[in-house]
Amino acid sequence: MKNIIETIDPKNPSQEDLKALCEELERLRQTDIRTVKKEDLVEQSTVHINRDLPKIERIIDYIKQIKNPYCFLVNGVIVKVSYKGEKTLAQCLKETTFAGGLTFPRVPETSTKKAR
Repeated sequence: MKNIIETIDPKNPSQEDLKALCEELERLRQTDIRTVKKEDLVEQSTVHINRDLPKIERIIDYIKQIKNPYCFLVNGVIVKVSYKGEKTLAQCLKETTFAGGLTFPRVPETSTKKAR
């Protein structure tokens, strides 16, 4: 079964696709930096943001390229990031794509773990 990130149509994402994408983002957020395989991660410098795309297409294109916006490589080093703020990444995606209709789970804030 293909990952939702690979199957979503950025030009015409359905509400179901966006809900599944937000669920996938939550799963990716849980990635453990201590057990993640380096070969499964994307080098951040290989990701290109096409600023000519509409906002939702740009977001989906970025996620498709980086594969995990929470855990990736920077100059070959595994990096895990957390986003601090009032809204989760999933909530920002929801607000960017459509108004209302779906309820996305609030993601509790967690501390960042460093690899040893």
